[in-house]
Amino acid sequence: MPLLTVLLLGACAQQPSDTGAPAPDGAQLAGRTFLSTGLVRDGKPSELVQGTRITLTVHPDGRIGAIAGCNSMGGAADFTGGKLHVDGASLATTEMGCSPELHAQDKMISDLLTADPRWDLNGDVLTLRTDTVQLTLQDQESADPDRSLAGTRWAVESTVDKDSVSSVPTKPGGVYLEFADGKVTGSTGCNRLGGNAVVNGDKITFSGIFSTRRACSGDLGTLERAVMKTLRGEVTYKITADRLELTGADGQGLQLRVSAAPSPSAS
Repeated sequence: MPLLTVLLLGACAQQPSDTGAPAPDGAQLAGRTFLSTGLVRDGKPSELVQGTRITLTVHPDGRIGAIAGCNSMGGAADFTGGKLHVDGASLATTEMGCSPELHAQDKMISDLLTADPRWDLNGDVLTLRTDTVQLTLQDQESADPDRSLAGTRWAVESTVDKDSVSSVPTKPGGVYLEFADGKVTGSTGCNRLGGNAVVNGDKITFSGIFSTRRACSGDLGTLERAVMKTLRGEVTYKITADRLELTGADGQGLQLRVSAAPSPSAS
């Protein structure tokens, strides 16, 4: 057999792993959070539910976590061989009540994570793909850095009561909180509020919270009670990009987002 033919046959038989480059194992993803930048389904660009973004976190201990706009999900993950393997039976998901559109989006992401998608990391851009779905994400640190708790106006978007989430029934930015110098100020959508807010690690201890005394009825009254109930005692806070979560020990909480509206005190 001619030497050239032998060389060509040898090259064709060689697998990508024979080139000396190890198959990706996901080590470069550990400890990073990625935010969705694009979604393609059945070859066509697809929009997420308005106001939502997919968040994917790869924990250093090998677990993966995801939020698709409503519930949180997570479980053990294996990235070896260029595929993400998540055992569907071990993928734990919270069970908060949300709109049908958000539940459908949750299911879409859950199905993607448990379908052994191929993954690729190019710089800060992570891509997960199956034969029908391609999700593109970017490292949060470059795509959308965490905001500072203090000096930011946080608009309340939703209230959380254990296993249910309710949208705020008022104009965007009408319910907000601001933190500075161990204090919190803001609005419940009906009354102004203020008090002490001492930060220690990932905890905020609220005390001496007061509000003006305008009567609030209907949905505004319900919203005010939810806000005031959250701002008491020790509360866990978490900032991811432009979003803030406040969670009390009783499961009462708030979901907030950076407000584009200027603070009244800054105007």
